[in-house]
Amino acid sequence: MPAPNQAEEDAIAAGIVQNLSKTRYACSSVTQLTGGSANFVYRGILTQPLPWPDADNGGPAKTTVIIKHSTDFVAIDKDFPLDVTRCVGFLPSRISSDPIFLLVNEQIFEESMLDAVAAFHPQINGDDNVIIKTPRLYLFDRQTNTQVIEDLVDTDDLKSVIFLDHDARSLRFGLGPSAALAIGRYLGSWLRSFHDWASAPEQAGVRTSVGENRPMRDLKRMVTYDGLLAVLRNYPDELLGHEIEATLQTIADKMGKEFGKPLPKENEPLEDGWGLIHGDYWSGNVLLPNNSPWKEKPGFGGANKLFIIDWEFAQYGHKAYDLGQMIGDLWERNIFNGVDIVMPVLKGLLEGYGEVSEDMAFRAAMHAGTQLVGWYNRRPRTGALVASREVIVEGLTIGRDLILKGWEKDRKHFQGERSVLAALFPFSA
Repeated sequence: MPAPNQAEEDAIAAGIVQNLSKTRYACSSVTQLTGGSANFVYRGILTQPLPWPDADNGGPAKTTVIIKHSTDFVAIDKDFPLDVTRCVGFLPSRISSDPIFLLVNEQIFEESMLDAVAAFHPQINGDDNVIIKTPRLYLFDRQTNTQVIEDLVDTDDLKSVIFLDHDARSLRFGLGPSAALAIGRYLGSWLRSFHDWASAPEQAGVRTSVGENRPMRDLKRMVTYDGLLAVLRNYPDELLGHEIEATLQTIADKMGKEFGKPLPKENEPLEDGWGLIHGDYWSGNVLLPNNSPWKEKPGFGGANKLFIIDWEFAQYGHKAYDLGQMIGDLWERNIFNGVDIVMPVLKGLLEGYGEVSEDMAFRAAMHAGTQLVGWYNRRPRTGALVASREVIVEGLTIGRDLILKGWEKDRKHFQGERSVLAALFPFSA
C-alpha cells in the first residue's frame, strides 16, 4: 500500500497554502502531522495571528491552526481511490481482507457537530475547577475539502499521559490517584451532560443533520460486533465452544443490526437510551495541557482544562456505546499493559456519569467487552507493549464474559466488591 511520494505530498501542501492564501487563515507554511488515514492533517503557521484571544482566559491570539484536507485518494495509500464528490471510497479493513465503504468527507459531519457543540455548555457537577471544551471550527471549504480547526497547542492526549505515568514525566502532569479520579469524574460528568444536551428537543435539527452518519455507523459496527468471532477464533480452545460461539454469533447479529436503527423524525420522541453520541469516546480523544501539572485546587482565576476532540464519528446511537467504549479503553490499558493509574480514572468515570438504567448498564458492559476483544486488532506487534499469550487470553476472556453476561443480564457477575463495574449495577436481585 504505497503512500504518496514526497513530491506528491509537497504538491498537496503547496495547494493547501495557495487555497488558504485568500482567507484570513493564510499560512506561511504547513507541516504534516501523523495520525491521519483518510485525511491529510497539517499544522499551519498563520501569516497573521488570529485577532481574537481565547474566550475562557483572555489568552494570546492564535498563531497556528490545524488543517484537515481530503483528496481523491487515501492519505496512507494513493492506490485506494476516493470519490470526494460522492463522499464514498474504499479503505482496507483491519479485521477483514475485504475493503469497506467509508465516508471520506466525514468532515461534513464533523463540521456540523463542531458548529453545534460550540453552543454546548456542559454542567460538570457543580465544579468550577475545570473547563472542558471542544476545538473551534474556523473554516470549512467544501470546494477544496479543507477544514481549518483551532490548534490546541501544548497538549497531550490522555492515552499518552497514562503510559507516561511510569516515568519522570508523570510529575509534570501530576497524575496521581486523586487527580486520576477527578479526571475520570469530569469525563463521566461531561459525557452525561453532553448526552442530555444532545437528546433535548432543541437539538432535533442537529440530530437530523449529523445522526445519519451511515459510513461511520457501519464502521463502528464493523470494529465492534462484526469482528468478535474472528478474534476469538484465534484461541478456540480457551475462548470458544459450540454453544458459546453460537450465542456470540446471535449477539453479533442482533447488536450489529442496531447500528442501522432508523433515526426518528424531528417531531418524534427519542427511544430511551438512544440519541446523538460522540461515537469515538476514548482516551486518545481527550487532551490535557502539558505545560503545567494537574492541580487539585487551582488558584484564583485558574482552572484545569480538558479538551474533547475528533467528532467525525458523531452519529445516532445508544448512549452506552460512548460509555462502554471509554470503560473498555481504560480497562484494556490495565489488563494488557499493567497500567494501574487508569483504574481510578475508570472509577471516576462511572461516578461522574451517574445512575443509569439497568438496560444501559448491561449494554455498556457489553460494549466495553467489544472494546477489550477489539484490542487484539489494535495491539502492538513489536516493542515494550507487546503482551504475552497468557495476558492476551486473560484479557479476551474478560471481554468475552462481559458480552455474554451482559447479554444474559447476569447481575451477580457485575456486582460485588471485586467487580470493576459494580458502580454500574446498584440494582437489587
